[in-house]
Amino acid sequence: MRSKTEKRNAPPASQAGSPPEGHVEPGKPNTALGFERLLFFSDAVLAIAITLLAIELKLPESAAVLNSGDLARHLIEMGGKFLSFFISFTVIGLYWLSHHRLFAYIRRYDATLLWLNLLFLLGITFLPFATGLLGSHIGFFLTRTLYAVTVAFIGLAQTLIWVYATRKHRLVDRELDARLIRVLALRSLVPPVVFLLSIPLASVAPGLALILWGLTAFANVLIPGGRVGRSG
Repeated sequence: MRSKTEKRNAPPASQAGSPPEGHVEPGKPNTALGFERLLFFSDAVLAIAITLLAIELKLPESAAVLNSGDLARHLIEMGGKFLSFFISFTVIGLYWLSHHRLFAYIRRYDATLLWLNLLFLLGITFLPFATGLLGSHIGFFLTRTLYAVTVAFIGLAQTLIWVYATRKHRLVDRELDARLIRVLALRSLVPPVVFLLSIPLASVAPGLALILWGLTAFANVLIPGGRVGRSG
């Protein structure tokens, strides 16, 4: 017969026989660790991409700088590179915020989500190259088109992630509000739609196209997106 101390220290019936925290059954994948790896990998790729943008910010090797006037002239000539850097920094920053916001509601993952996330990261890793072209040849319609298509590709890939995860609440909580799902889907679609619409505008009014790109930064303010963060 158990003593009172043994009974008091015995685990609750709901915990009796349950595996300890962090335990992984033999032959079963560690899905919790896999989900964290997905997020860590995505953050690392985004961080590297946003750092690579600064590589193009350097004076030409042939630039002769003998005084402050020469330096000022060369910096002014790099105006296109500075502009493309700030646009791309904002774009990647907004996509990181959006990625963080969406995955705050995603509770599980599967192989399809992993592939969709890789598709999203494919566009992110290509963006520094498109940024370099835009900075060096900002006057060319082809470079502006390539840049707009790249940003739109990233946005559509991210929208696919959210639509797939929330379809019939596949990878999110059943209690997640349907209206919030629609709002976040709309919010994800704003940048790709804006950048695709800017392509014909870029052929006749390049300056207006660049302004339109900058206005996408206000999408996060104009369209409410609910709270960000995981519930404990």
